[in-house]
Amino acid sequence: MLALSVLQVANMVLPLATLPYLFRVLGPNHFGAYVFAQAVVTYLVLLADYGFNWSATGEIARVQNDRDAVSRIFWKTQVAKTLVACVGLALLVLGVLLVPKFIEIRPIIFATFPLVIGTVLFPQWLFQGLERMSFVTISTLSARLLVIPATYLLVHSPDDTWRAALIASMSTVVAGLISLTLIARMRLISFWLPGVSDVIGAFRDGWHVFMATAAISLYTTTNSVLLGFLAGNVTLGYFGAADKIRNVAQSLIAPLSNAMYPRVNALFAEDTVKAYALVRKALYAMSTIMFAVSVMLWALAPWIVRIGMGPQYAPVVDVLRWMAFVPWMVALNNVLGLQMMLPLGMKKKFSEILLGSGVFNIALLVPLSIRFGAQGAAMSILATEALVTGCMALYLVKKRVPIFLARASTD
Repeated sequence: MLALSVLQVANMVLPLATLPYLFRVLGPNHFGAYVFAQAVVTYLVLLADYGFNWSATGEIARVQNDRDAVSRIFWKTQVAKTLVACVGLALLVLGVLLVPKFIEIRPIIFATFPLVIGTVLFPQWLFQGLERMSFVTISTLSARLLVIPATYLLVHSPDDTWRAALIASMSTVVAGLISLTLIARMRLISFWLPGVSDVIGAFRDGWHVFMATAAISLYTTTNSVLLGFLAGNVTLGYFGAADKIRNVAQSLIAPLSNAMYPRVNALFAEDTVKAYALVRKALYAMSTIMFAVSVMLWALAPWIVRIGMGPQYAPVVDVLRWMAFVPWMVALNNVLGLQMMLPLGMKKKFSEILLGSGVFNIALLVPLSIRFGAQGAAMSILATEALVTGCMALYLVKKRVPIFLARASTD
């Protein structure tokens, strides 16, 4: 928790050192292109992750004291990630050759692709499962500190948008290389060559979580991509600017979430009463903290935009206010879904809820974004997160899972 808290404070502070500069130097139009390229490549990051950040983490958490078992999980997961990353590269090249919107910003898209390489190299799921989160902090923080001087030295005009994209994406590659060095020095794993059946097994284990994360992308990443096609780069620039600020506020959730997931998995194998108690405490703490954060985000939106972005981003105020309570909703469904439904084996229902909500989001997004532009996309996100939270809560209540109140006996 402490290691992740340090990292998340850095994740909140470090973007504030470069985002205001990028907002002003790139302008809404080129910042929109920057956001669009990141959204497109995020689909490939999602493909490379394939849900392993949660499925492999849970596996390792259950065998964290067995070095041989951890090594087998590590190698089969890394081989699987490499395979899907290669498929992702082929899809990207095909898209850049055939899609006019991609052709327009081809240098920016290719400059963003190292995000996928970094995703393969950086095994955060291994460190989470082993509960050695200080390694995540060391690797990620070291790499991201390099982004600040590189941005100010190399990005000076809208023509440097591809450089801004390359700097941001290469930081994940550097973090991955540092993490692999730490793994080798600490001898956390031994070499093991996985067979075809092992890799297929890794894909099978991660399937439901992959479907869930793919469904999540239907109301996160897809909003930026569709908005870019439907409304253009300037509108996407307004939406992307608000979304960046929302993500900074939302990053407060990550330390508790990432530290809890392996602990909850381990506790459910040892003492379900303690596991339920821990998740209930997390639900009350995270919901209270993030509600306060959301209220502040709504109230301070005009000052955030005026000071952090400048007058050319004035329309972002209303967009940010529509997004203000999204972090609160995300905190709630993070606990209900990731910390409760997944450890209890409710993977299929978890995926179904997210997939249905993703379809709901797209159905809202198209008419709302055409009618209200960036505000419409923000409205769609808020409505979808509320739907996700409500469905998860109702399902857990229906299954009599003691998430809200303790009971004498548990199923």
